[in-house]
Amino acid sequence: MSRSIEGDLDCYLDAIAGATVIFREAVDATLNGGSDGARWRQAERIAEHMRTLDDMQQKLETGVRQPSPLRDLVCEMIDPLTGVSRLLKDMKRQIAGFAVVPGLSAPGHRVPAHLVPGIQKLTDEVCIAVDALVEDYRPATRWWKQPPAATGKRGVSWHESQADLLSMQVLKKIFADDTLDLELKLPLAQFVEEIDRVADYAEEIDKELRATRMAGQATAGVRDTH
Repeated sequence: MSRSIEGDLDCYLDAIAGATVIFREAVDATLNGGSDGARWRQAERIAEHMRTLDDMQQKLETGVRQPSPLRDLVCEMIDPLTGVSRLLKDMKRQIAGFAVVPGLSAPGHRVPAHLVPGIQKLTDEVCIAVDALVEDYRPATRWWKQPPAATGKRGVSWHESQADLLSMQVLKKIFADDTLDLELKLPLAQFVEEIDRVADYAEEIDKELRATRMAGQATAGVRDTH
């Protein structure tokens, strides 16, 4: 039963990891002048992931009857499930936002070529931050027994910091470029900030989960002393 539950959690987290693929595609569509319709379809694909994840979470929450030694394990799993679900909703919101950024959503519009590599590198780092969050809470890490992110491992916060640096570099290029009109600079800056914001969301969720875990350990420690 425990292995079955862990398998369900792995499948759940696989779906989150799959969302980063859609996110990359949405960024590429904006960089290459993709249609609004394509971007809305990508947002809907993430919405489909969310519906699947809601069903899986309900299965986990109701699949173990009370009382059961596995019930506590499942309840502790719900925190990371809820956290990554929030992240998925944030990614869907960002992708939908790409389709309505003024100045970038016009048919056939392309982001200036010299900015594309920097934005792609930023997107890669943001997706790595999301993937790091997912991997930290897989059953193999036994997150409910050990703190995620082993010593020396580059965790979510490290990748979020890298994303911040990359976004600042791109923003500086945008505003220092005298060949770009202000009407284009502003939506480009908004686009970059929206991409970077996903890494911010991932770090926020990671910190919340760690705080929850530490609070649980402290409570357990108090119980053990009595």
